[in-house]
Amino acid sequence: MHSFLSVAVQFIFAAQLFASIHSSSRTTEEAGNNFEFNERISCFQCCERYISKSYFTEYEILLDSNFQDFLARKLHPDPVQTFVRILDLQRHLIGEGSHRHLSSSIRFSIQPDNISDLSMKCCEIIIIERLPSGVYADPFELEHLLQCAVFKDVAVFGDTNLELPSFLSNQSTVEVHMDATLNISSGQKNTLDLKIEIPLHARYPPLQESGYSRVRFGTPDLLMQCSIGGMIPYQNCTLMPISGVSDPQPEALVWSIPSGIKSHAGFVSVVTFASALLSAILITIASLQLSRSHEILKHA
Repeated sequence: MHSFLSVAVQFIFAAQLFASIHSSSRTTEEAGNNFEFNERISCFQCCERYISKSYFTEYEILLDSNFQDFLARKLHPDPVQTFVRILDLQRHLIGEGSHRHLSSSIRFSIQPDNISDLSMKCCEIIIIERLPSGVYADPFELEHLLQCAVFKDVAVFGDTNLELPSFLSNQSTVEVHMDATLNISSGQKNTLDLKIEIPLHARYPPLQESGYSRVRFGTPDLLMQCSIGGMIPYQNCTLMPISGVSDPQPEALVWSIPSGIKSHAGFVSVVTFASALLSAILITIASLQLSRSHEILKHA
């Protein structure tokens, strides 16, 4: 009996020792992961997380002129600091119907003399899409894509009411952040390729004679944000514009959204009213007949 208790005590002690070692190893691993995560977050801790959020703290609605003035105040005043330029910008609408994806393929040129500097800085590319009032981006859908690591960061600002028709809604912005240091093409160390797809949805359009409401997309705002130094408290956030050699403006994308035909409005209204009136009459007749049947059954 004594030997049995001794073996049991030794077994319990060994189990506790193993659990303690496993817990310590797991804690060390989690601490390492948290350190890497915190180091990445601290890189931009002194920077504004979203440029668009700052805009909407000053303005209630999105106007292109106000937004351009706002960006001009935010951007770094020294153009020499812009070491990234656009080589190519291709934009397409993917899909059919009222749900599309706005696809943008962008190739950047990094100045060879600054490649080593880019690797030593925390840099990210910011793409700001100014959406027209006829379309919207679902914040919950973008949040799901963010959780799947499709983007480094993404958010929607402005009119995020998904139920409003286009004639009652205002413009909104989708701000996408992409890591500038993890997308350098192999074999072409002086170029950087990005491709993003933003899911969009059409709002209910107003009546049009052609039967289609056309929504036009302008060129996105492309910015480079770098945290020079990378260590608190010496880091310095710099926001720079990204432009092409001759500032190429691609053709505006047009989304033709099906809408009601304006000349058919009177006919549709008459048919709708007649259908509603007929339905109400039929429901009333059915109710009266059902009540009469119940009275007959009671007296039977």
